[in-house]
Amino acid sequence: MSSERIPDPVLMARLQLSVKGVDWAASLVQHRQREAPAGGWAPHRHLAHLIATEQNVFQPRLRALLDQDHPQLDDWDGEAHLAAHYPSDEDIVDLADAFMAERGKTVEILKELGEDDWFRTGTWPDGRDVDVAWIAERALWHALDHFAALLKLHNDMEALQAPAWRGDS
Repeated sequence: MSSERIPDPVLMARLQLSVKGVDWAASLVQHRQREAPAGGWAPHRHLAHLIATEQNVFQPRLRALLDQDHPQLDDWDGEAHLAAHYPSDEDIVDLADAFMAERGKTVEILKELGEDDWFRTGTWPDGRDVDVAWIAERALWHALDHFAALLKLHNDMEALQAPAWRGDS
């Protein structure tokens, strides 16, 4: 692999842009942010989860790979964390802003890396050996997965979307 691709400029750009999709989708469901489909998450919970995962999974695991020689990465219970620290009083648009700020911190970690740092490895909680580049791609996938989930919620909740573009009720 050519060093021109480390860090992969497309990955870095997509990591930064992925939050814009989440931000937009959050604004689409703001008026129904606490409604949850049967057995599913409300839009508000998606944003709370994204922030918590960025702060408690991606950032500390990246730092561990950079600071330690092949660390065993700790498991993290996202459900227990949200049960104890759920930001229930915050609006989804504010949560989207917080997620964008946290993703910015993750990107800053990655921007500082030298070529060899991308190859540093550790053991993911499920036992797989992963490298820094894999975690960066996983962070991208995670944001895109929740972006798609938020758009699906919007689609499911709002069969008539165009009137909202004009400001019709």
